[in-house]
Amino acid sequence: MATCFLNNVYCCYLPAHCSHGLQPLDNGVFNASKAAYRKELQKLTCLTDSAPVHKVNFIRAYAKAREVGMTAKNILSGWRVTGNWPISRSKALRHPEIHADIVETSPKNSRQIRDFGKNKTPGTRRRYAVIARGFEAQEQTLAEHSNRIAKLEEEVARLQRGKKRRAIPNPNRRFMTLSEALVAEEAIPQIKSQEIAVVLNSDTEEEAVSEVETASVIEVKVAPKPFQSPPDPGEW
Repeated sequence: MATCFLNNVYCCYLPAHCSHGLQPLDNGVFNASKAAYRKELQKLTCLTDSAPVHKVNFIRAYAKAREVGMTAKNILSGWRVTGNWPISRSKALRHPEIHADIVETSPKNSRQIRDFGKNKTPGTRRRYAVIARGFEAQEQTLAEHSNRIAKLEEEVARLQRGKKRRAIPNPNRRFMTLSEALVAEEAIPQIKSQEIAVVLNSDTEEEAVSEVETASVIEVKVAPKPFQSPPDPGEW
């Protein structure tokens, strides 16, 4: 430490297990370098058909990633984002993993899940995105089922029987009762006693007509002619 002070180097002691939030190199330089290194590996994978990365290819890819990540802008941004310089204690205290006393309510829709996923680590954001997509699929399924239920209710209401009306019996289709049959049987002899026989004589033929008036029925009988032998040819 004495050597550091003599050479104008200031040591910074950070709490344990918080390098991802307070370490300037992790938040500035190394993040950009790792992202650039992954892009170079993807390019090599497309060219070599997923062949193993040899030492020569590794050195070339790391050199290109170092040129992209190891810049003065990224170094200064790492100090500024973590709040080490310029000193900003509020940035460290506002870190999402420090607020353990925050009470979070259960999300009701996918939009609230996306809001919870903000200001989180990349892995946490991916998990929240997967959960949000699941909520959206569930909401769509519920909407489809609700629409189907509404259509089925309309169909049931349309096919449902209306209010029952009192049936009016048709006397022509009703079968006669026993009392009606007895009354009709007593009336038949009276109708037969009213039959009238009528005989009609004609110039051309004799007809015996028996006209029977039974209600509106008239019976006509034609008397057959007597048989006559054909004339003798000599008499012609």
